[in-house]
Amino acid sequence: MKELLFFLSSLIIDEKDKLEVKEIEANYTKKFLIKVSKNDIKNIIGREGKTIKTIRNIISMASIAKGIKKKIPIEIIDE
Repeated sequence: MKELLFFLSSLIIDEKDKLEVKEIEANYTKKFLIKVSKNDIKNIIGREGKTIKTIRNIISMASIAKGIKKKIPIEIIDE
């Protein structure tokens, strides 16, 4: 799923060389961090948050397909 999140994010941002996606596991939970440049935050979030909401929905559907029934949080940070 990390690869899917990286792929989806790379389609949206301008500065692809600054994109990092990290998968963090702690206390039996999984979380993803998307690190992008300050200029690309607006691209990842989208108008009224629609882009990140769509990305979260796609990741949620992919996790359900893999048998994971918990929602996986996705956080966005800038450099």
